[in-house]
Amino acid sequence: MFLEEALKQTVDLAKPLKVLDLCAAPGGKSTLIQSIISAASLLVSNEVIKTRVHILAENITKWGAANVIVTNNDPSDFQRLPGYFDVIVVDAPCSGSGLFRKDPAAIDEWSENNVLHCAQRQQRILEHVIPALKDGGILIYSTCSYSKEEDEAIVDWMVEQLAVNSLQLAVHDDWGIVETVSEKEKAYGYRFYPDKVKGEGFFIAAFKKQLPVTE
Repeated sequence: MFLEEALKQTVDLAKPLKVLDLCAAPGGKSTLIQSIISAASLLVSNEVIKTRVHILAENITKWGAANVIVTNNDPSDFQRLPGYFDVIVVDAPCSGSGLFRKDPAAIDEWSENNVLHCAQRQQRILEHVIPALKDGGILIYSTCSYSKEEDEAIVDWMVEQLAVNSLQLAVHDDWGIVETVSEKEKAYGYRFYPDKVKGEGFFIAAFKKQLPVTE
């Protein structure tokens, strides 16, 4: 649900927006996004894994929104739409350590090697989709992992490699959200721990794509 707060603080939701939810299945974030954008906006709800697309499409259909398109594309496919989206949300595939309390099976599936594999995949996803974000557009990155390699280290890499600026979000002390600052680039991230919030482990960070330098 904090995704709504992140968008409200970084985007003018009253304007017509083009939004891409890149890793959307089963659809919880997409339905949340659709509920806060204007009727004149467009939401592209994408799922890379083909076997999960029908679940996403079913949930979007149940939601009953007319301004949503469900797609099944690789992140690199969106390079065909350079600078098209005002907002891109990447809830990236991760090692899943934030789900240990909810899903005990996630413990058996976790490994240090998987963390590194996921971090590499997250970089690929972000690198491939960033051309589709317009200059000055907003990128929201999130995982359900506790690992710094998938969170703060990715945030550092994004600032170094993708020409984006970190955005600090306003959080209240009584929300129980832990603000972190990455080691290299001093970029902001927000961690959610099950003992502090009503939910599972979660990490989120917001960025603004830099505008081109004019001479």
